[in-house]
Amino acid sequence: MAPQDGGQGRESLRTAMHVAVDREQFDYEALVAGVHVRAGRIRRRRAITAGVAAAVLGPALVGGAALVLPDILPGGDSTIIAPATRPDDGSTTAPVEESEATAEPTPAQPGPPWQDGAPPLPEGGFEVNEDLPNAWEIPDARPTGVPALDDLGVPQLAQAYPRAVPVMSLMVCDPGREGGAEPEAAQSFGYFSDEAGDPTIDLQVTGWADSDAARDGLVSDSYTLCTWSPDPGEPQPWPGHEGDEDYLLFTPEGSDTAAAVVRQGDYLVAVTVQDTGAHGAELATEIASRTADNLEALDPVHGRD
Repeated sequence: MAPQDGGQGRESLRTAMHVAVDREQFDYEALVAGVHVRAGRIRRRRAITAGVAAAVLGPALVGGAALVLPDILPGGDSTIIAPATRPDDGSTTAPVEESEATAEPTPAQPGPPWQDGAPPLPEGGFEVNEDLPNAWEIPDARPTGVPALDDLGVPQLAQAYPRAVPVMSLMVCDPGREGGAEPEAAQSFGYFSDEAGDPTIDLQVTGWADSDAARDGLVSDSYTLCTWSPDPGEPQPWPGHEGDEDYLLFTPEGSDTAAAVVRQGDYLVAVTVQDTGAHGAELATEIASRTADNLEALDPVHGRD
C-alpha cells in the first residue's frame, strides 16, 4: 500500500528498518527494487505455467492420453496430467468401479400370493410319525382369505406323514398293490364341523419322485398304491385351464364330492369338497390352485419345475 504521507512515510520506514538492523547502513532502495524483481518473476512463472497447460493439456484430454510434464513447469517436479473419462454422449462422468459395474442385483424372492400370515393349526401343530418322516419339509402353503376355510377355522386334522392317499375321500389304498408308488412326503388337512350345510374339505399335498407319472396315474388309475373309489370318470374342463394337463377336475357321477388336482413341481395338490350345494367344484378348484401358487413361491426346490 502506498504511504499516505509521501516522502515522510518512506523516511519513517527507512528509520524503522535502520533501528531494526542495529543502526547499520541499510539500503532501503535496493530492498524495494529486489521486491519488484521477485514479484515480476512470480508473475512470469504463472503466465508460463498457464500457457504450457493450455497448449498441451487440451490436446491430451481430447485424445484421451495421460501426459507427464517434467521440468518445463515451475518447481522442477514432474507432473502427471490425466484426462477424465468421456462417454460416447460427450458428458464427463467419474470412472465406475469394476465391482459396481459387474455386480448384479439379487432378485427378491416372491412371497406367497394367496397367504397373509400363518394359516391356523390345531393345538400342538402337525402330527408326525417319527418312524417314517417326510423325505423333505413341505411348507404350509394353505391359502388364507378363502371364506369357506375361514368359516371352518382350525382344521380338525393336520398331519405331516408320507404314507397318504393322493386324493382323500375318493381313493382307497392297497399296500400290496404290485409296483404301486407312494409319496415321498405329504401333508394332510381335514376341515369339517357339526353344523348342517357346512362343507367337508380335505387338502392333500403329496410330494413324488415323479410327479408327472403320479398325475398321469390319476387319469389312468395306475402308478400309485391307491385307486379310485368310486370311479370319477374323465377329468372335467377346469375354467381358465382348459387343455392344461396339470389341472385336473373330477366330479364323479352320482356323488356330492368334487376333487381338484394341480401338479406343481414335485407336488400334487388335491382338494376334495363334499358339499350338498352346487359350489363344491368351484371351491375345490379355488383352494387347489391357490395352494399350488403358494407352493411355487414358498418352495423353490420342490415347488418349481
